[in-house]
Amino acid sequence: MARILLLHTGGTLGMTPHGTPSSLAPGAYLDHVLEQVPELKELAEFEVEVPFNCDSATLEPEGVLDLAAHVRASSARFDGVVLIHGTDTMAFTASLLGFLLADLGKPVVITGSQRPLAFVRSDARSNLINAVDLATRGIAEVGICFGNRWLRGVASDKVSVHRFEAFESPNLPPLAEMGMDVAIDPEAGTFPRRVPDGLGGRFDGRIQVLRPFPGMPWNLPPEGTRALLIEAYGAGNLPTGRADLCALLDHCAGEGLPVVVGTQCASGSVDLTAYELGRAMETRGAISAGAHTRWAALAKLGLILGAGLGLEAVRTAFATSWAGEPI
Repeated sequence: MARILLLHTGGTLGMTPHGTPSSLAPGAYLDHVLEQVPELKELAEFEVEVPFNCDSATLEPEGVLDLAAHVRASSARFDGVVLIHGTDTMAFTASLLGFLLADLGKPVVITGSQRPLAFVRSDARSNLINAVDLATRGIAEVGICFGNRWLRGVASDKVSVHRFEAFESPNLPPLAEMGMDVAIDPEAGTFPRRVPDGLGGRFDGRIQVLRPFPGMPWNLPPEGTRALLIEAYGAGNLPTGRADLCALLDHCAGEGLPVVVGTQCASGSVDLTAYELGRAMETRGAISAGAHTRWAALAKLGLILGAGLGLEAVRTAFATSWAGEPI
């Protein structure tokens, strides 16, 4: 049977009926899971580890970097990895891991649930079974298994707080769909790996994220800011006739600060050449985020800045698909 490393990091799936994370020990936790979901014993042999047990809203990037290093160091002993994770920051974790483990050569399947496993009516049981099934199939992808789909991590986002189909990959088809059969996309695992060397030692979160609204003042970034990520309107439009916005862009250009422009829209991509407003942004040095999700864009920026790289490295990164993310 396939050997699977099951990493529990917290989240709703393992919560008690009172809604709070409980103290977990690996052996007892595995016994509990196999008692609740005995079908898992028919799919694989498991080794369970609990690196930490926290609400994902409290998980910092350093914890994700540690997870990436641990999975890489342990992978030779396993055929695949299943990571149980809270849903709130799952897409961010999936983006970071998707970049850092792109060349692992084995499946890393991230899952969780909207309701705890201990509840009678819960999505936890089916999500866990599907995740383990996918982890045994040898497909070299880092992805989120939720509902009846497996989504590439670097292309995913959480779209619902209450539906069991809580995640989407708006600009990329699912890697797999689970119904009566498991339908695997023939392109799964075939993307070119182009992640630059030297990333993952540190994540620099000194990124100012702006989500504009009409009438918003465009102030200069706080001291110490290393980059800006602007979630613009539509295909990348902003009110470039505003003097304060022009002053912000000129300040960033003068300081060598990358300004990456994404979109507030759930799907589609930024094209700074499509409209006059976008072209004005590009003239002042803005970098299009293309079809990057907000989480993939943040992950790229933080990894590049954490490696001590700057503007030109950011410009190159957003023109390159590192790990199958649509650009």
